[in-house]
Amino acid sequence: MRNAEESNVGWSSEDSYGKRLEVQAMVILLDPKASEVACRMTNELKLAGIGIKMVDEKLDVDKQLTTATKLGIRFIICVGLTDSSTEQVKLMDMLDLHEKVMPMDQAIYCIEKIYPPAAFT
Repeated sequence: MRNAEESNVGWSSEDSYGKRLEVQAMVILLDPKASEVACRMTNELKLAGIGIKMVDEKLDVDKQLTTATKLGIRFIICVGLTDSSTEQVKLMDMLDLHEKVMPMDQAIYCIEKIYPPAAFT
């Protein structure tokens, strides 16, 4: 997920067919120890057909939220809460302006309700 300069800045999302996806969600890593969970979350969202972006972990959370707002990204997923062993994430809806802590799979379901996969029946 890193570009040639070893950063995520400018990284765009592609689905399994190599098409560019509209970025619909952003993963923010709160704790570097949770990078494995963040990568798994990113991969699961990509498999679900959700356009996803991860920004440089070295930026502070306020700058990451500002970046998401400027890009018009609706969902922010904060990974690395106090107890990442339970794979709890904070899902922030920037349009409705509310947030909730939930399991990773429930967060994916919430995003899929708004952005259903192409083959959704």
